[in-house]
Amino acid sequence: MPLSKIFEPCRGVQVGLWQMTEGIVQFPKPKGVNISFRSDKRLKEELCVYALLTAMTGNDHLVIGHEPSGKPWLDGWSVSVSHTRGWVAIILSTDFQVGIDVEYTSDRVSKVVDRFIREDEQRETLSQQLINWSAKETVYKLFSEQKLDYFDMRLHDLPSEIDTVLDRDAHVVSGGIAGSVLVDVLKTNGVATVHYELTPDYVLTYSFYSN
Repeated sequence: MPLSKIFEPCRGVQVGLWQMTEGIVQFPKPKGVNISFRSDKRLKEELCVYALLTAMTGNDHLVIGHEPSGKPWLDGWSVSVSHTRGWVAIILSTDFQVGIDVEYTSDRVSKVVDRFIREDEQRETLSQQLINWSAKETVYKLFSEQKLDYFDMRLHDLPSEIDTVLDRDAHVVSGGIAGSVLVDVLKTNGVATVHYELTPDYVLTYSFYSN
């Protein structure tokens, strides 16, 4: 199975990424979980979430629940989950609050930049737009109780090196780049550090903070 990677950005935090190339029947059925979706796409995503969760923890009996707000919870862990076309990502921690987002690489965000990028943020290049979108999704999850709007968050400037990965039409220039960016949470006067990985196939962002 094409598990992409599992890594620890710091002690007590695990990040997992899975590229979904399997068919539904190739995923094991999770134990103790009743998964039923009308859409094969959603069913496949959920099966992949549990396959990745098992790979990360070594425990195939874990069950992800959801709060009324839709936020996932897992007994003994802080958890955040994201899926996009072809990819599933999970971040887990016993010590930190966490948030994660993954988006497949395309120029679709360029058509809606005015909906999520502030006038005082970088917006000229596709790489800036993709990281901005994904980073704000991550921060929204990290501080879900704040019910943040996109414009309640402001990214600090990103390095010019990110524009060596893609051109404006999402054509590949190089293999990928990783880094971190500060995000101002204007609603609470807080700041979050968001780690990012931009590749020709996806942008992955994640963040964590101590309870």
